[in-house]
Amino acid sequence: MKKVCGFAPASIGNFCVGFDVLGLALESIGDKVEVSLNGTDTNRITQIVNGENLPMSIDKNCCSVVIRKMQEALGNFRGLDIRIHKGFESGSGLGSSSASSAAAAFTYNEFLGKSFSDNELVAFAAEGERLASGTAHADNVAPALLGGLVLVRDNNPIDIIRLPIPKGLFVVILFPKIVVNTKDSRSVMQQNISLQTATNQWANMGALVASLYQNDLSLLSRAMVDEVAEPARALLIPKFEEIKAAAKQNDAISFGISGSGPSVFALTDNITQAKKIQEAMKQVFYNTSIDTMSLIESLANNKGARLVDTF
Repeated sequence: MKKVCGFAPASIGNFCVGFDVLGLALESIGDKVEVSLNGTDTNRITQIVNGENLPMSIDKNCCSVVIRKMQEALGNFRGLDIRIHKGFESGSGLGSSSASSAAAAFTYNEFLGKSFSDNELVAFAAEGERLASGTAHADNVAPALLGGLVLVRDNNPIDIIRLPIPKGLFVVILFPKIVVNTKDSRSVMQQNISLQTATNQWANMGALVASLYQNDLSLLSRAMVDEVAEPARALLIPKFEEIKAAAKQNDAISFGISGSGPSVFALTDNITQAKKIQEAMKQVFYNTSIDTMSLIESLANNKGARLVDTF
């Protein structure tokens, strides 16, 4: 019986100054979802690999919820068996629920023969985020589906702008292996901010976008200052200021929290410096009880969701 398997990558939500509106796709880690007809009128999750704590219930798993929304839109209720392969840990701040939701939306759309547009897929995948975090934000699912760096101008209806990435950039990720749930991380955010803070953030957001089009890394560095999310969320990340200092002391172009944390990221424009930044950030946690995972990726080829041959 026909099976389709798709992959969607991890992502960096917010991208420092773009709370809930900017997202960057990664490349090397992500989730796979496989779908196949099961001969009934009911969907089933038959396997979750590397996600022992994730729900098998179709009403509580973001993948099956996304697929159900797509079926309802089409009036197509042929039952599917759904298999999920988690490629990285939940609660990492790298868009775990988004990678699964995006992979589910992409894979089922391919199974159907591409019935939905990119914007429609982003909207469906955002329903998985609603289930996971209480909010249907698209700053992770959009890059996970489309690749690259995206700006979500509006969620209703979905309005997405693809942004250029300066050539030669590398991102260094460090994940201190503690869990920060998105709902908890959102709860520490201030619901109201001062006009001065808002003005500073708008200025930095505009400067960031300008730096991308101008290929101006100096301006990019000056623009990547988050006055909205970082002050509150940094308190949830062990040794945050030490990690930030380690990255900056090794000439990182910029540094920020990935999504809701605890993962953090730094940007640089050469692989040698990337390795130095990676080692310096890891060094902060040597002789502590906290394990870390880290990776370096070039931003030249972060493609987004795609078909894969094997589950």
